[in-house]
Amino acid sequence: MRAFIVVLALVATPFLAAVSQTGTDPNCDNGLGDERRSETGQFHAHKGLCATQPPPPDADQDGVPDSLDQCPDTPLGTTVDASGCPVAPPPACVNSGGTGTATVLGQVFVDDGLTFPYFAGWCVELRDGSGAVIATAVTSGVALDVEGNNYIFTGVPAGSYTVCEALPANTTWHETSPTSGPDCGNGVFGQPITLMDGGIADFIWFGNRL
Repeated sequence: MRAFIVVLALVATPFLAAVSQTGTDPNCDNGLGDERRSETGQFHAHKGLCATQPPPPDADQDGVPDSLDQCPDTPLGTTVDASGCPVAPPPACVNSGGTGTATVLGQVFVDDGLTFPYFAGWCVELRDGSGAVIATAVTSGVALDVEGNNYIFTGVPAGSYTVCEALPANTTWHETSPTSGPDCGNGVFGQPITLMDGGIADFIWFGNRL
């Protein structure tokens, strides 16, 4: 009986080794040649090297690992630098208005497919028919009205315009909504609007995701 068990163990060992190699990437290379290795040797040399590693912890989901994040707990959707700290909008991007009587309201949000949180500190531009920026607005991290808009242009003269969001430089965010419209540059579509004196253009929303 003992001899039978020993023989069974010897027969089973190669089978288990073969099963263990199932799913191992044959192209996995740790920098050492495999020409003189047995299949078992190759498996042990590369074991785990090609396995997909889990992403490092990123509690506030800003794209910067917790180990490098100098500004933890930034609001979701906030544009941050490599240290995880908020990036201020460009100096030219401020809440500016004109001498007209019309208003433009909208929202810039994270298109996460679930909660759609606000982007804070995002720049939105109001452009005239020639494409020139005539006013800017900075998005808030909270709703500015009961309809959920988080940016506003006031004092806009009557006329036709394009509203564009301005993606920050060197960002990995990209626009998901709208999917068509006037070209604002950098792969961004704008939304055309026409205003009368005292009129309101509402729900001019932009979605973004990584």
